[in-house]
Amino acid sequence: MAIVVGVLFAGGVYLILRPNLVRMVIGFSLISNAVNLLMIVSGGFNLRNGAPFVRDPHAIADLMDPLPPDIILTAIVISFAVGALFLTVAYVVYRDYGTDNPDELPAGDEEHG
Repeated sequence: MAIVVGVLFAGGVYLILRPNLVRMVIGFSLISNAVNLLMIVSGGFNLRNGAPFVRDPHAIADLMDPLPPDIILTAIVISFAVGALFLTVAYVVYRDYGTDNPDELPAGDEEHG
């Protein structure tokens, strides 16, 4: 799992550093997914753990902490909304300026008209 998290982080950072707004949005999405996966792993997820419906009191020690999945569910919803906002901003920038390369956009002190 650590390798998967590392690959997601590396891919996200690589895409954020590319001069393309859509790739930046995809990079932020990859980093968000990497953080969610990291939280799952750090919360004690293990394939050997059983369902939370426990009949044996001694099996409670092997259960996963319930807080990380709840936080991750909230983070997924927030990252979806932020991704939609970023894509909307990228579309408006492309529509107004005809490019999605941040290096080709005019500086903030120029008047767009």
